Amino acid sequence: MKIKPIPILCMVATVTPVMAQADYVNEDGDHTTGGLWTEVGAAKVLPHNLNLSLDAGFRTTEWFDEADRFDIGLSLGWKPTKHWKFGAGYTFITKHSLKETAHKSTTEYEWKYRPVDSSLDENTDFPDFMGAPTYTDAENNEYRYHGYNKDEKDYTRVTDAFWRPRHRLSFDGAYTYKFWKTLRVTLRERYQLTFVPSKEVNRTRIGTKTTTKYRDPNYDLNGDLVAGPFDEGSYDEIEGPTVSPADEETIKDKSKKTLHVLRSRLTFEIDKKGWNITPYAYAELFNDLKDDFHTNKVRTSAGIEYDITKKHRVQVGYLFQYEDDDDGDLNTHAFTVGYKFKF
Repeated sequence: MKIKPIPILCMVATVTPVMAQADYVNEDGDHTTGGLWTEVGAAKVLPHNLNLSLDAGFRTTEWFDEADRFDIGLSLGWKPTKHWKFGAGYTFITKHSLKETAHKSTTEYEWKYRPVDSSLDENTDFPDFMGAPTYTDAENNEYRYHGYNKDEKDYTRVTDAFWRPRHRLSFDGAYTYKFWKTLRVTLRERYQLTFVPSKEVNRTRIGTKTTTKYRDPNYDLNGDLVAGPFDEGSYDEIEGPTVSPADEETIKDKSKKTLHVLRSRLTFEIDKKGWNITPYAYAELFNDLKDDFHTNKVRTSAGIEYDITKKHRVQVGYLFQYEDDDDGDLNTHAFTVGYKFKF
């Protein structure tokens, strides 16, 4: 089956999207995006069934408007038999995090007590509010209810966009079997170790933080306030609110982390003699080894690979990826293109 190379080469032409500033509003924990995933590489065939590969990739997101990732990696593969293949490699990645906005609105109450004054008469009328007239600590000291603090937060937190590097080691093994001399099926297992260094990022809070103090005007014993049991309710306000500045800039430290992932991929390819085009489809699971083997990412893809010559191969396809992590759900649609040179 012969395919003219001109249409394919046009599809793999370099794409330079216009990068516009985009916001990722993660309030609802669900986000859908799309972009372009590109990859170019070169492979050198070595003695003893070894091959050395150098690959580089670039990805966009937010429907082609934002750069998402750059990577470059070196890997060594070994194919001892026609069915088995093993490999190891290192990849340097720089990942882009979009500007994030998140709204926070909370109201919290904190009870306040004061020590009992032993000189007072036992019949002194202490306020009995919300069923909590007294409080006794671990040392059997008794306290009387005095009031509570009411803390209210209503603001939008904005985290600036930033780039963050990653260092990744990978080790994999794959088994391939061909059915009916046409359908090639490959199961690949890859262990992936990724180190993410710490990073300081800029964060701005736009809104208010209000602290309102509620006290009993008829109960003014000496002594320090202490925190007591929590309860809800209302009380006469005798002190006005304290409001923080509307805009407050801070530095947030993104802690370093190490990721351990097992990637399981099943690939189907139509490899028929005489064809220089290979249709493919695969499904891949990303299992977090630090979280009880939780599958936090699922990737599926379909497309074609085209051998222009024995040394030059191009690829085009579609990819869908679902991610489930602490930031919520992320659905990614991507158009994939690639080029490989073998020598």
